[in-house]
Amino acid sequence: MPRTVDYAKLIEFVADRRKVHGGYGATHELPATVEDTYQAVGLLAAVAAFAEPEVAPATDEALAAYLQRVENRPWLGLITTFQLLATSRRLGLPVDAARVRAYAEAALATAPSLETSYYVARLAHEVMDGAVGEWLGPAPVLVLPERRGVDQVRMLLTLKALLGQPVAAAAELADWLRQSQNGDGGFGFFPGTTSFIENCHSALAALALLGAKPAEPAVARAFVVSCQTGFGGFARNPGAAPFLDASWHAIRALELLDAMA
Repeated sequence: MPRTVDYAKLIEFVADRRKVHGGYGATHELPATVEDTYQAVGLLAAVAAFAEPEVAPATDEALAAYLQRVENRPWLGLITTFQLLATSRRLGLPVDAARVRAYAEAALATAPSLETSYYVARLAHEVMDGAVGEWLGPAPVLVLPERRGVDQVRMLLTLKALLGQPVAAAAELADWLRQSQNGDGGFGFFPGTTSFIENCHSALAALALLGAKPAEPAVARAFVVSCQTGFGGFARNPGAAPFLDASWHAIRALELLDAMA
């Protein structure tokens, strides 16, 4: 019988990383970070149908206070800022719209890249409910880097979808993504590279945006499930240590596989 996810153990794993003074950390001992908090809150929302932690994010006053403390500081790094504001928005906390817009404009002016365009688009769409095209301006970066990976392809396809633009060479991209799946069922950064759980999430998300499926969906699922450890959390690949980020990628990958079934 194929292995299944132990959601109860996963929720215990996440809950054990909750900090009394707010937020979540990578381990029981380490302090809270925005990234770990974003992933923990997303994980708990994704598995809420299976079980609830003792302290749910929606009613966690310490979590809300932590997010507001961090939001009142200078915002450092576009990815971290998106994670902070997206988590606040998920919990119904107030977000300073003018500050978000000014931050996005500065990011586009100082660091134009595919990644910058991607995260500004997600700020506009997920945090501010804004028109992505208006936020990105007339010339968003929509070009894959020379050494592309499955994550860069996912970013490009997400931007295209948010902007309502067609995808050139969609069949070739889908085939390239399928070739990134290895014999163990997981996906590499690109064809011929080692399988990691984050690549499974990125490749499956990219395939879904193309309306395509992996060559071996059942084997992909088996790889993802095999990354769950006895501690409840998921590792980047079987045999590694579990972390919140790997667990978040794993559950997102399984969601995508369920939608493709």
